[in-house]
Amino acid sequence: MNLVANMNKREKTLLSITAIVIVVLLNFFLIKFFLSNRAVLTQKLAMTQVKIDTLKKRETERNLWAKRDALLDEKMPVLGDSDVASKEMREAILEIAKKHTVTLEAPAPGTPVNLPGHIALGVKFDAKGTWDGVFNFLLELQGPEKFTAIEGCEIKVNREDKTQLRATLTIVRWYAPK
Repeated sequence: MNLVANMNKREKTLLSITAIVIVVLLNFFLIKFFLSNRAVLTQKLAMTQVKIDTLKKRETERNLWAKRDALLDEKMPVLGDSDVASKEMREAILEIAKKHTVTLEAPAPGTPVNLPGHIALGVKFDAKGTWDGVFNFLLELQGPEKFTAIEGCEIKVNREDKTQLRATLTIVRWYAPK
């Protein structure tokens, strides 16, 4: 039985139009699917290329980072008694503050925190002083071989005297991991 041979002209035309519509819709969905997959694959390729470029850069900087790691291992201080280290750190910070006419209030010693590359011992202060004094204090506080960092710093201008700053600082010294 040949169904198409038994159809009249109108039925054959309707069958042809239906087949064309189905083919067009099928092509539309296939093209949409392939274009969306192409976009996803292009994005993945770009991300992979960025990772490759990063790895190449790290490879070229391998010696630099090895030297930095050796320097850190050699010069990073070792944490003995955390209470003694915290007291010494507060005293050193107070000396630097006096030098720059910065007033430190409400010292709150922290506890040592073990991190992957170091042990962090922090102290929280409220500081008051002139703009220059506070910024010079913060500048002198940090240095390449001091292993001191400012983890939290909230600075506000004094409302009554615009030449004065108030700051809440969390100052952390890093020690070699045990």
